[in-house]
Parts: sequence; C-alpha cells; structure tokens
Amino acid sequence: MKLSHSASTNGDNVLARMAPEVAATFSPAQVQALRAALTPRHHPVNIRLSLPLGITRIYLVVLAGSELRAPDRLRQSAAQHPLWTPMNMLVMAGTVGLSILALLALVQLDHTDLSKVFNPRAAPASIPFKADRNSCEESGRIWREGSCLDLSHDPTF
Repeated sequence: MKLSHSASTNGDNVLARMAPEVAATFSPAQVQALRAALTPRHHPVNIRLSLPLGITRIYLVVLAGSELRAPDRLRQSAAQHPLWTPMNMLVMAGTVGLSILALLALVQLDHTDLSKVFNPRAAPASIPFKADRNSCEESGRIWREGSCLDLSHDPTF
C-alpha cells in the first residue's frame, strides 16, 4: 500500500510527540499501520464554512460519502454523538423553517410583476397589431377592455 506524503508526515509527527522509548517499540508494520490510519479521507462532499454570528463565529461542516465504518464503530459513534439533542433539533427545525420561507418567497416572486420592481417607470401601452384576445395573451400581454396592453412598456423605448 502506497502512503501519501501527508500520511507519512502525520505518522512521523505522532511518533515524534511520543516518548522516544515508546516510539522505539513500534515495528515497521505498526508504523505503516499508524501512517495508514492517519491518512486523511477524501469525501465527495466536503463543505466547511466559518460564519460570523454577532460577536462570535460558528463553523459548519458537512461531509458525505460512502459509509466505510464497521458496525461496532457505527454504534460507538451513535452513542458518543446522538442525533436527537435539543441543539440538533433546533438547527434542523431552523433549516426546515428557512427552507419553507425560501420556497414561499420563490412562489411569491413567481406571482409578482417584476417589471414594476425593476422598472418602476414602466407604463402600460396599447399594442395595435394584436387585435384579438388569443394573440394578445399568447404574446404575454393582457387583454383589457378590447385592447391588448403591454404593462411593462418602457416609455424611453
């Protein structure tokens, strides 16, 4: 098995921090196993953020990839880091709430005439070459009182 430079460096750093008489007891196979154990994993999803939050900063880490841990290690991890803690539930509820608000905002934007927001000087204009309701509405305009109106007409056009 070929080890990366960082694994070699990590293993050497650990051995260097040990008492020399303890480090000397490691066989070459044990040193190689130590280096392999310290090789950093490369996750397909690796998101690490540091977020300012008032007077402090919080960090967020999301890692995802294939599960390679043995069942006994999974049980140990679940016992050490339970999912359903009050803070975890608060963060999950907040994430779901913000997601719902973002979805509602997108739905609201879909029903908003954005031309009034981005071009407040827009004025309705009658389109004379659209003489019937079907051709008017197919072109994205509004049929009102027998006329085809373009509500996003820019008067500087």
